Amino acid sequence: MALALAVTVQVRVIRRIARDGGQVRTDEFRMPDALVALVLAAFFASAGIGAFFRHAEKSAAITIEKVLPSALVFLVFLVGIAGFLNFRGMKLVPLLGLNRLPPLRVAAWAAGLILTAFALVAAANVFTAAVLRGHTEPQELVQLFRTVAQRGEGAAMLKILVAGAVLAPVCEEFLFRGFFYAVGKRYLGPLASGFLTALLFAAIHQSLTAFAGLFILAVCLTLAYERTGSLLVPIGMHALYNFTSLLFIWSQARGLLPAS
Repeated sequence: MALALAVTVQVRVIRRIARDGGQVRTDEFRMPDALVALVLAAFFASAGIGAFFRHAEKSAAITIEKVLPSALVFLVFLVGIAGFLNFRGMKLVPLLGLNRLPPLRVAAWAAGLILTAFALVAAANVFTAAVLRGHTEPQELVQLFRTVAQRGEGAAMLKILVAGAVLAPVCEEFLFRGFFYAVGKRYLGPLASGFLTALLFAAIHQSLTAFAGLFILAVCLTLAYERTGSLLVPIGMHALYNFTSLLFIWSQARGLLPAS
């Protein structure tokens, strides 16, 4: 029932975009932006592929000391790209639609669309588990959060919460939807850009188990951006998704919900 409703909602979003046109602005992007996007995308793609090989070699897992520094790397990319675009004369607030919707409408869009995304991602994860025949492993950060939650380590949980529910949504949405997707849309078209951006987004999270679900999540975030024209909506969706996921893991670790 939830899956059918989620599909129905997303189909309506796609039809509305097809009828009225997407709302993501691309008019100010030029070849220098495309070159920067291409270099960065190649860097992230190589990093994601390399991580799969390192994981196969049983490399050291992420530790709590690495959580915030790893998240801050994306903040450095955000500041660098924002500075580059600003230097080229772009005004990011109207370009990214940050002033397009009032806060309550942003919250309503984000809350409504993330509910459909949850159902679609869950279906993708079930499909992945079936294909892998139960040989699945959680993302390293998820496993780390489960461990510190079981131990009741408040400071460690707070670090992961800040990284996952604040820094990651802002930085990743600016980078993937605000920059990669928008530049790709201008030069490749929305379908090719949406597919490649979702592929890259899933790859950088370095988890075969979560790959399909993250790909679907990225598609939902892109559709939300195209439908509303405001990057704040996918940022809000991403933050709600990560926060809810961490809350669910915490509830399981503390025995408030049955373990899956």
